[in-house]
Amino acid sequence: MVGYSFFRNKEQMFTSEQRITKRYKYNSKFKIESVNMQKINIELTGVDISIGGIGFISTMNFNLNDILGIYFTLNNVTIPAVINTKHVNLFDSGFFVGGNFIAMQDSYIDILRTLS
Repeated sequence: MVGYSFFRNKEQMFTSEQRITKRYKYNSKFKIESVNMQKINIELTGVDISIGGIGFISTMNFNLNDILGIYFTLNNVTIPAVINTKHVNLFDSGFFVGGNFIAMQDSYIDILRTLS
C-alpha cells in the first residue's frame, strides 16, 4: 500500500494500514501532563493526528500501553485527552511515539471529525 508519511515527509510504501481513520499532518507543539497517573510537564512536537489517535516525537522513552494525559490544540481549541501508547520507535534524536485516544469529551471528538 502506498501512502504519504508525515513522519518522513514523502510518499512511502506501507506494509499494511492499521488505522481505521485517515491521518493528517499535525506539526504543532502540545503538552503531556501525566504518564500512568504520575505528574510530568513536557512539551512535544506532533507529527500526525486522526480521530483515533496522535503521533509525536519525544526525547523521553515511553513504554507500550503507557497512559498519557495530554493537551493539544486544534482549530484554536485546547483539547484535553488521554491516550494509550501503541508504538514507540527509535528516531534520530529520540523516539517516534503513536497512541490511541481512549478518553475525550464528545464535543472534542466532533472537532476531530472536522479534520480534512
